[in-house]
Amino acid sequence: MSRTPHANPLEPIFALLQSGETAAAMAACRELLAADAKDVNALGLLGAILLKQGDCDEAEQLLLRATELAPEFAKPYEDLGTLHLSQQRPGDAADWYAKAVRLDAGQASAFFGLATALERCGKTAEAAAARRRFLELSPQDQALADAARLFAAGDSAAAEKLCGELLIADPKNTRALRLLARVSAANDRIAAAEGLLRRVIDITPDQHLAYSELADLLARQSRFSDAIELFTQACELQPNDAGLHLQLADALAIMNRPDKALAAYERSAELAPKSLPALLGCGHMLRILGQRLEAIDHYRQCTTLQAACGDAWWNLASMRGHTFSADDMQVMQAQLAASTDTAVHIPINFALARGFEARKEYGTAWQHYVQGNSDRRKQITYDPVENEAQNDERIRVFTRESLQREQQDENDNPVPIFIVGLPRSGSTLIEQILASHSQVEGCGELPYVIMLAAELAAKDSNREPPNPLEMSTVELQAIGKKYLTHSSRHRSETTPYFTDKMPGNFAHVGLISLLLPRAVIIDARRDPLDTCVANFRQLFAQGKHQSYDLTELGEYYLEYLRLMQHWDEVLPGRVIQVQYEELVSDLEGQVQRLLKHCGLAYEPACLEFHRSKRAVNTASSEQVREPIYTDAVGYWKHFDSELDELKLILGVD
Repeated sequence: MSRTPHANPLEPIFALLQSGETAAAMAACRELLAADAKDVNALGLLGAILLKQGDCDEAEQLLLRATELAPEFAKPYEDLGTLHLSQQRPGDAADWYAKAVRLDAGQASAFFGLATALERCGKTAEAAAARRRFLELSPQDQALADAARLFAAGDSAAAEKLCGELLIADPKNTRALRLLARVSAANDRIAAAEGLLRRVIDITPDQHLAYSELADLLARQSRFSDAIELFTQACELQPNDAGLHLQLADALAIMNRPDKALAAYERSAELAPKSLPALLGCGHMLRILGQRLEAIDHYRQCTTLQAACGDAWWNLASMRGHTFSADDMQVMQAQLAASTDTAVHIPINFALARGFEARKEYGTAWQHYVQGNSDRRKQITYDPVENEAQNDERIRVFTRESLQREQQDENDNPVPIFIVGLPRSGSTLIEQILASHSQVEGCGELPYVIMLAAELAAKDSNREPPNPLEMSTVELQAIGKKYLTHSSRHRSETTPYFTDKMPGNFAHVGLISLLLPRAVIIDARRDPLDTCVANFRQLFAQGKHQSYDLTELGEYYLEYLRLMQHWDEVLPGRVIQVQYEELVSDLEGQVQRLLKHCGLAYEPACLEFHRSKRAVNTASSEQVREPIYTDAVGYWKHFDSELDELKLILGVD
């Protein structure tokens, strides 16, 4: 049985902690220790507080000192277990927790920590025994475990009922509130889930879990700015949690804040040096920021840690100018032979294809592209017939008459420049040229037009897209302002123009013209065979589902042409077409034409676009940091013998 050391007047300190005055509580502990350096209660309490604050070094010293002075006092051993668990040292943590439960067999929280540490050590049977003992000691936790099992089995109603009963008995049971939030979120009661998690934060403002869970909930609702703030608070409360820093970094990356995302990925990698997601994230951000060699180094670290890290191999392969050694090619081929995991096969097939291309072995390269695309196509859902039907509806709804409505846009609003088209058609180059202008900020691919169109379609599940004739001018203006509000999170608001180069916005040109009357629209176009082959050669991070089957890709290209022809007919002069081949052969002439369409004065810096230091988050991030080159023109000819069916679909020779 544990022997608690002599009592100390700690009640005022606990009161300070309860009210969130952590600094004052720490100061009070230090005052007690100044009077008596062997005050075990003060040592243990200060150590526990420092542990929560992330100061593991001093916390460990204090807790070890407490165990020396009072070797039968269980709580410091438990806290040392928690400390080592936070440092990703589950074996050491299990030893400390085991000492704690030997001293006090009735300490439920120590058994919970022991179970967690043993699970991370792979000692499943021992972990299960510790978890059973934990549940025996805590009836409330047994009820919570039952609720969690019911929820996992799909019985949300029963899980919700159990949580409700626990909360009647204890309205501040934060674990029940958090589980109830998960149940609510799973049933699309997002506002309720958010309210429950904010209640947990009010009850325990110094605990990181509710912050991170709420942040994750909001991120899944595309509320990334709010999520970033909450992830940041969670990291401040739990500074040594590698996973939290990784989540923060991912949210920052989505919001196109590569500098801050890089810092968060680096912190995560520092805390967990063998974390592939953190190292990959560092590589991605370094690449976006133009730090090519550093990015390559991080991708190489990933392949050293895990030769089957397909994402790292593909990112190396997709960097312009990077070549694989013969050893690299052998390693990747060995991973294909050794693994049955398509998540490994897909990126390595694409990477090997690039490797064989660099060796001018185009036939072998194409075989790997075909296999990689085929495997990827099996993973996704894409219906070309549905795509065609949606375009039919767009053409029917967005007539010249419906698009001639009187619209007003406030002159002090920034002007978006939409660069639309198919991926790999030169849109990144166009954006880099425009973003080199003093009046334009480049914001990359923004999802908000597509998101708003989906929201409008959701109001009438039987029709996509919505009919603009059914919306008033005020409603349209409100939606346009909503787009500007969303996009403001990606820009500094210091320039009168900003770019949005989401390629798929070509489907929403009619809607854009109604929502944002002053918007500039540019159609980035490239030779159809080069476009389709470039898409087929690219493993996209997300979306672009039409690109993994060459027949579907050709049909999608025709649908794109059909829709752009319609916009030209119903919105004459609204969209300027910029042909990639003409842009690279007559840069100055095309830049002048482009700037004139945007209403911008000519600036020589636009011809020096490759000198820009701005972050570029697309597959063309290296290309646009080089002067104009023409070696991508006619690249499809390397695969000419494989393209007969595609040529037939596109109607080209």
